[in-house]
Amino acid sequence: MAALAYNLGKREINHYFSVRSAKVLALAGNDSCEYLLSSGRFLGEKVWQPHSCMMHNYKISEAKNCLVDKYIAFIGDSRIRQLFYSFVKIINPQFKEEGNKHENIPFEDKIASVKVDFLWHPEVNGSMKQCIKVWTEDSAAKPHVIVAGAATWSIKIHNGSNEALSQYKMNITSIAPLLEKLAKTSDVYWVLQECNDPHERVL
Repeated sequence: MAALAYNLGKREINHYFSVRSAKVLALAGNDSCEYLLSSGRFLGEKVWQPHSCMMHNYKISEAKNCLVDKYIAFIGDSRIRQLFYSFVKIINPQFKEEGNKHENIPFEDKIASVKVDFLWHPEVNGSMKQCIKVWTEDSAAKPHVIVAGAATWSIKIHNGSNEALSQYKMNITSIAPLLEKLAKTSDVYWVLQECNDPHERVL
């Protein structure tokens, strides 16, 4: 009983301070997004709590309202495809994960005027660079938000060799100026590669 009371009290205190901090940040006019992406902790399974701000679970209608007339592109490997599916399911929970995994996957909600694409580019190479370059040259095709990342295939195909790492560095350095150019008018996020478990299967 005491443990339950302690946990309930702790949860209430955490809630109070999080709400209070969020209000202070709002009044001070600071951008709380830096906390969203930089620091926080997991509260149970799949619940991320940033420090100094409150997370909001968006309803379908809220998500659609936020994304009206927006184009979001996910470009990269299977990790990015998983993010794409998770994102699209906020807008349309019935969206099915079907078809060939190693190809582009489009999604569009015509009523909300939201377009979300997954573009299959499992390696940072000339193909990915060309896709990104097109966005820098054609403002009509340019996404409002870009979520990109690729590393697992390079690690898998080249067995994590030093040569592959050197090539990866060269390739990512070559696309960095294009991403920086896009970041002036679009939100660009590069998803870092986590440490791989040697027994983990890469799709």
